Amino acid sequence: MNPVLLIAIIVLAFVLLVIAGIAIIRAQQFTINLGETEAIDLPRIDGEQVAKHIGLALELRTISHNDYSKTDQQAFIGLRHLLKTLYPMVFERLTLELINDHAMLFTWQGSDPSLDAIAFASHQDVVPADEGPDSPWTYPPFSGTLADGYVWGRGALDTKGSLIGTLEAVNNLLREGFEPLRTIYLVFGHDEEVSGTYGAKVIAETLESRGVRLAFLIDEGGAISRDTIPGVKSPVGLIGVAEKGHVSLKIRAEVAPGHAAYPSKDTAIGALSLAIATLEANPFPQTLDMLEFMMSFVGEELPFTRRLVLANPWLFGNAVKRACSADRNINSITRTTLSPTIIRAGNAENVLPGVAEAIVNIRIMPGETLSSVYEYVRDLVSDDIISVLPAHGDQLIGNHSWDPVDISDIDSPHFQVLYHLIRSTFPGALATPILMPGATDARHYRNICKRIFRFTPIMIDPEETNRIHGIDERLSFENAARMVGFYQILMQRMSSLSAAADQGFSQGPNELDESFEAEAIRELNEALPTRPVREQPPAAQVFEPSESFESPISSKAFDAPEWPSETESSTPTAETLSQEELDALYEDDFDDNAPLQTKPIKKD
Repeated sequence: MNPVLLIAIIVLAFVLLVIAGIAIIRAQQFTINLGETEAIDLPRIDGEQVAKHIGLALELRTISHNDYSKTDQQAFIGLRHLLKTLYPMVFERLTLELINDHAMLFTWQGSDPSLDAIAFASHQDVVPADEGPDSPWTYPPFSGTLADGYVWGRGALDTKGSLIGTLEAVNNLLREGFEPLRTIYLVFGHDEEVSGTYGAKVIAETLESRGVRLAFLIDEGGAISRDTIPGVKSPVGLIGVAEKGHVSLKIRAEVAPGHAAYPSKDTAIGALSLAIATLEANPFPQTLDMLEFMMSFVGEELPFTRRLVLANPWLFGNAVKRACSADRNINSITRTTLSPTIIRAGNAENVLPGVAEAIVNIRIMPGETLSSVYEYVRDLVSDDIISVLPAHGDQLIGNHSWDPVDISDIDSPHFQVLYHLIRSTFPGALATPILMPGATDARHYRNICKRIFRFTPIMIDPEETNRIHGIDERLSFENAARMVGFYQILMQRMSSLSAAADQGFSQGPNELDESFEAEAIRELNEALPTRPVREQPPAAQVFEPSESFESPISSKAFDAPEWPSETESSTPTAETLSQEELDALYEDDFDDNAPLQTKPIKKD
């Protein structure tokens, strides 16, 4: 054999061995272990009795609407009266403030006011449900029926169940004579399903105006679930530690209308269809950081081959990304997603419409911003026919859009208390941080709390999860009991944490060695690469983010403002450019190496 060839083979073999060795070592070190836990017994709770109380709450149609005039005020008043009847001790011993008529802020004063408070959040409102004669529900959605070991009805899971569970826990602790060291707030918004602008947002602003800082807040989000994470057989507690941002954009195609018998080369519907196809053919960039972080907490149960792949994105990253893209649930935690949800065009079969519009809903990954996703969409599709506009009003930032919520401080005793309590009270369960693709009221508290966790202490499978906002929403008696007991212990432990728990994990990076978890969080929150910003898009409206919307604060100490109804805002007139200017802009701004596969091109 040729000596040179032999040396090359030896060198190649050595390199492959080194690569394999590195990959194996990384796979072995992939698992994050926060220590062992011992099973503990939850307090004995009558789950059926709790379910009866939930059922009474479900009978009240506390449906929230974007148009406040459609909201049944009496339903929210009725719910409050019901809660006062069920839990008179809570209303006597805790201080209740009403925010914007219906949002509830309970204060359970702690014995040490110098400590940061903690908060338990839920919301009173629900989404509509089909109540017609042909309703597919097994039991009427607002009946609160108890049957087959479940309480059935809209809101059982989202989130009247946890609201009642929280109040049951507080009521039990009051009966036992428990006195919290830290002040405990119960924050129950009334418009979470329509953005929380007048409920949770104003509660948070009220607390902030009083100088309140929260050491910990728990809200709805993940639960204990089976068959959620591929390769993991054990149930897993899914703790939401971050939220995606949200914005809806209007893609508008505008041409001269005409007779369908004499179509022009460019039609509004055709141009709009091409724009939507372009957006779907060019998804936002992927990142595996959150997936790897999440999977590292359950690495002990992953097959070695899967650990090997996930621990070495430098080697298997492209294959993992392709696999993630094929699974809609996993895909949602690896990239900013875009979904066309509404199309409007035309009113007669023989008329070419002058305007066609589509609404695309975008869920924004941490690291991206409202501005960056707007620029990405604009750069893909805007031209002399297509413009990209905010779907609500004339500003990107508003009540219906927000930036992502950064990852909470999991390198803290507060997270570890929650983590270990999950594993202790659900024997055999694992726990892991997750990214929340959907929105919760928790995001409104980001200015006053850096340890926000989204978790409901119930055990459900994916099929049961699909009942949220769906058909036959229900909560088992067993879960109702477990939820109350869990909240009791969590309140006791979290409210008893010393001041050192807050201070020890609030030091800067120069004062405290950065852990693996902290390093991962920092990296996840760094900005992702985005498309270069075009100085002026051709014939498209440019919107810059405005100042954050300042909603009014009202409580018993303030005059409650009128709730404004949504109004349609006018669209600014688009700036027009000559064809020569358009051609120049296209020539200058589009990079052949940019990650774009398609672009609407108008043929001559």
